[in-house]
Amino acid sequence: MKAKFLLLFYMVSFLAFSQKQPEHTITLDSKITDINLHRLTGIPVVTTQGAVYGIDGQTGQKIWEFNESGLLANLNSLGQGNESSFSEIPFSPFGKFNQTIFNIKNGQKIIDDKTNSYTSIIDNKLIPNKKSILFFAKTANNKAKLFLTSLENNSILWESEITSNKKLEGFMGFGGLTDFIQNNEKIAFVAGKTIFLVNKLDGNIILSKKYDAGKLFFTEDGKSLIAVENKSSSLIGGAIKAGFTMGLSLIGKKVIGKELLAFDTNSGEEVWKRPIKLEEGFVDYQFIDGKLFVIHKDGAMLYDYHNGEEVWKKEFKKNKVKSVEKTDEGYLVYYKNKKHLVDNTGKKIWKKPEKVIKNVDFEVDDDEDFTVFTYKEGNLFLTPTRIEYFKNDQEKRAYKISIDEKEDKMAYDEINNSLILLKGKKLYILNPDKGLGDDQMKKIDFNDHKKINSIEIRENKYFINSNWEYIITDLSGNLIKQEYFETPGEGFRKLKNFGSAALAMASAKVYTSTDSKGNTVVNVSSSANIVNDQNAKDAAYISKNGETYEEISNFLYTPERFSAFKATKNSAFFYTKKDGKKILLQINKDTGDLIESFEFGVNEPKYEIDKPSKKIFFRKENQLMIFSYN
Repeated sequence: MKAKFLLLFYMVSFLAFSQKQPEHTITLDSKITDINLHRLTGIPVVTTQGAVYGIDGQTGQKIWEFNESGLLANLNSLGQGNESSFSEIPFSPFGKFNQTIFNIKNGQKIIDDKTNSYTSIIDNKLIPNKKSILFFAKTANNKAKLFLTSLENNSILWESEITSNKKLEGFMGFGGLTDFIQNNEKIAFVAGKTIFLVNKLDGNIILSKKYDAGKLFFTEDGKSLIAVENKSSSLIGGAIKAGFTMGLSLIGKKVIGKELLAFDTNSGEEVWKRPIKLEEGFVDYQFIDGKLFVIHKDGAMLYDYHNGEEVWKKEFKKNKVKSVEKTDEGYLVYYKNKKHLVDNTGKKIWKKPEKVIKNVDFEVDDDEDFTVFTYKEGNLFLTPTRIEYFKNDQEKRAYKISIDEKEDKMAYDEINNSLILLKGKKLYILNPDKGLGDDQMKKIDFNDHKKINSIEIRENKYFINSNWEYIITDLSGNLIKQEYFETPGEGFRKLKNFGSAALAMASAKVYTSTDSKGNTVVNVSSSANIVNDQNAKDAAYISKNGETYEEISNFLYTPERFSAFKATKNSAFFYTKKDGKKILLQINKDTGDLIESFEFGVNEPKYEIDKPSKKIFFRKENQLMIFSYN
C-alpha cells in the first residue's frame, strides 16, 4: 500500500510541475525582433535583425523569406521597441510591410512603392462581390492611386488615379479617406474634400466633385449617390448598441450640414434641380415606403429621393426624432421615448403623442438614447447613464442602477435574455423573469477590477477576466472559481497580445463577440435609435451577396481552419510565475482547471496563439518554438 501511495504521489507531482516541450524549434539567422500571426492563414510572420520569414506552423518549415536590406532598414526604423511595421490586411491573405503588400501564403509581392510608384499605402477596403481588396496609395500631397487586387490570384484587376483638392493623410488622418461606401456596382468615398464615385468593374472615375461632404449614401434603387455637407462636428447623445460585449463608450450621432446633393451613379451629373435645404443640421436618414426620411437636429421631413421634392406639406417638429414606421393611416414617428401618428402629408392625426412603453414613469433627455429589454415580468430601460426597471402595471420604477460609461463593463446574454453589469467589484445579473434584480447583486473581490477586459457568455456560465485574473460564475452570478496570477516582471504588462480573437474589424460600429458554443459572432450596431447606420447597410450588403467571412477563406492557405473556430474557444492563457518558474498556463474557461503549462522562462515573453490550429509560437533569442496545445 505504501509503494502504491508513493507512486501516486510522484505521478501527481510530475503532472503538476512538468511543462510541455516544443513540437518544432526553428533557428533563424539572428535575434527575433517580432512575431505577427496572420490570423486568417495561421502563418506566423517572423522578423529578425536580418530577414523576414513566413513559417508553416504544422511542419516548422520556412515557406518564404525576405532578405532585402532596404526593407529591413525600414522595419527597424519604423518599428517600436524592435517590433516590425507588419500589419495584416483584414479578410485577405495579404500582409503589409512598410509600403509593400504581399501574399502571406507564398511571400509573393503584390504591389510596392518602387515598382508601382507611390509613397505610402493610406488605406484598404474589402470589395466582397469582386473577391478583392482595394488599396489606396498616396503618390503626392493631393494625389493617390487605387489598386483593385484579386484575392484569388494576386493580380491587379485595375488601377486608377485620383486628385483631391486637399492634402491626403494616412489612416484616420484628417484630410484622408472617409465615408467609404459601396453597392454591387459602384464605390464612393471622400478623400480630402473631394467626392469620388468609381465603377467597380473597370476603375473608371465617374465623379470627382470638390465638395466638403460629411456623409455619403446610395439611394435604395442604387441610381443616385447622396452627399450631405460637412459643416459641424458637435455630438448629440450616445447610441446604445445591441450586441455589445464590453465597455460602455458610446458612439454619438454626428450633427453635420444642412444641405443634401444627389448625383447620378452612371453619369455623375446632379440629379435634383436644387439641393435639399434642412432647417437644422443633418443627423440621420431612413428609406421608408420608397421615400427618404431625413432627420435633422430639431425635426424630420419626408422627401421623394428621385427629385428631392418634399412629400409632406409640413415638417415634423420635435427634438430627437429617431425613426419612422409606415402604417395604413400614414406614418408613425418615434422621438425621445414617444411616438406620434401623422397622415401621408405629415399632418398630425393624434392630438397628443403616446409613450413607446405605456404606463411607466420613464423619461429621457433630448440628447439621450435608450434601449428596452422586455420580459414577462416587466421592462428594463438602458441609457448611457443608468438602468431602470419597471414591473408590469406599475408606473413607478422598481429600481435604478447608475452607470459610469468610462469604468463599468457590460454584456448581454442573448440566450438567457440577461443583462450583465460589472460595476467596480459589484456584479449584477439582471433578468426579472428569473428573479434576478439589483438586490441579487454579488460582490466579487477582484485583485484589480479596473483591469477586467472581457465578459464571455459560456453555455451555462460566465467567464470574466483580465490578463492577470479570472472568475467563473453561474448564470445567477454566484462565484464558482476565482484565480489571480502573479506577474513575473513589470515588463509583462507591455505584452502585445493575450490570445486575442480572430479578426479586428475596421469599423468602430462593428463588434465581435463569442456565443455559448464558441462561434465568432459579428454584431453590427443597431437599435431603435439608429435606424439607418451605413455600417449596418454595408454588412447587410456583404451578407446578401454571400461574400461571408467563411467563403472568402476559401482563397486562403488553410480554409479548413474556419471550422475549427467553433471548437477552440474553451481555453484562456495566463503568463505567470509559479513554483519558481515563468510559465504560460492554459486554463479551461468552464471549470478553471489547468489543462497544460508551457515554460518560457522570461519576464517579457513575446508569443502568438493560433486557436484554430492549436499552436503557440514563442520567440527566444534567434529561435522560434512551436508548441501544440489541447
